[in-house]
Amino acid sequence: MDYVTKPTSRAELRRLAKKLRISFGVPLSGSLPILEMLEKIPEVIPGSLFLVVEDDELPAKTMAQCYMNEDGGFTIEIKESVYDGAARGNGAFRGFICHELCHIFLFDQGFIPVFERAFENNKIPAYRSVEWQAKALCGEVMIPYEESQGMSFNELVTRYGVSQAFATHRRRMDQKDNK
Repeated sequence: MDYVTKPTSRAELRRLAKKLRISFGVPLSGSLPILEMLEKIPEVIPGSLFLVVEDDELPAKTMAQCYMNEDGGFTIEIKESVYDGAARGNGAFRGFICHELCHIFLFDQGFIPVFERAFENNKIPAYRSVEWQAKALCGEVMIPYEESQGMSFNELVTRYGVSQAFATHRRRMDQKDNK
């Protein structure tokens, strides 16, 4: 499900990607140490935590999810197979976890969902979409823009530990930027 939030731009998300890395005390360049970042969630976003749950505790197509918890923060639930896959370097699983972390970080930065679903043609413009913003921020965090410009598909996958889908999308973004 998607919700409306305050508008943002790709340039703003690139700035926030750096801020997210700085907040979690990880290098601004290179592969994102997503599991190390999970361990730091309670320090960076008070009241927040993550749980690794049995695979059957989440719906089949849900790899991870986050929700507000009783402590005023968020809980990220991650399927055990996804966590284990991320630990082995699976780029898609690393991306699923990063996406949920980005939801929490965006909320912490004031990108709060508006629980109003009245918008033209039932379609939320990307720049106002909670889901688009989390996906875009995740891409910017996992593949730092300035450092990765002009890299080949294989270089993106290898250097940043991302999935082929992430690398393909990034290459498309580079092509758009060069038009």
